[in-house]
Amino acid sequence: MKYLDIESFRTLNSLLSFPTTSGDRHVVGRVEAYSCKAAGTDKKLYRYLENKYQEDLEEAKTLSPEQSSLTNIVSPFGPLTQPASRRTLFYLIATLNASFPDYDFSSLTADQFIKEPSTDYSMKSVNTTLLNVGCPATLRTSRMWDSIDDAIKLDDCEVYSYTPSPEADPYDEEAPVWSFNYFFFNKSLRRIVFFTCRCVSNLDELESLSDQELVFGDLHDDPVETEFYPTSQHALRGMAIGSGSGLRF
Repeated sequence: MKYLDIESFRTLNSLLSFPTTSGDRHVVGRVEAYSCKAAGTDKKLYRYLENKYQEDLEEAKTLSPEQSSLTNIVSPFGPLTQPASRRTLFYLIATLNASFPDYDFSSLTADQFIKEPSTDYSMKSVNTTLLNVGCPATLRTSRMWDSIDDAIKLDDCEVYSYTPSPEADPYDEEAPVWSFNYFFFNKSLRRIVFFTCRCVSNLDELESLSDQELVFGDLHDDPVETEFYPTSQHALRGMAIGSGSGLRF
């Protein structure tokens, strides 16, 4: 995966670090763009995942028909018998490896990811989460989703999320109150925007963190509608609330 240095994202990331309204927690977020062009390490990872899949197929042949029918397994990306489905899994794992170079996510499986119902749903969830922890006015007026839309074309994206187990959580040592990891994937552009965020309660630990690190908190299974919503055409069409006279984000 090739990291894409987008100037507007640098501004966003400087704003995605702020104390919560309670004052005893801190939010740190990060938005990054990646091209799906494979680098040397990515090619090695892809071969590893493909070999692992073939080994799983061979092992399945020794099981009963009910146990061995991998064709009936539906992943968030579609049937894993399809190369395109396995390639999407590879892209997400490669993005995590690129974003967290001190961790190895190659052992992740498809069932550790979730395909979100829609782009709108994911955007609402992010907005609601940030609002509920005291998102500062500077971020609310930054036209965040417009910047992301310019980079990824949100209308054409599929959205996946990753909720790590403790052993596969790069934030585990910080014991975050909450965290989220969203992948906005545009197949046509062959590009991914990774939006990760966490909320930590020990403010002393933040002294050593850069403003490009991520943090997060209370996620809501069913995001509530608020006066906060994006300003992009995608957002205005899909997420406008009431008269649309509230603050925009």
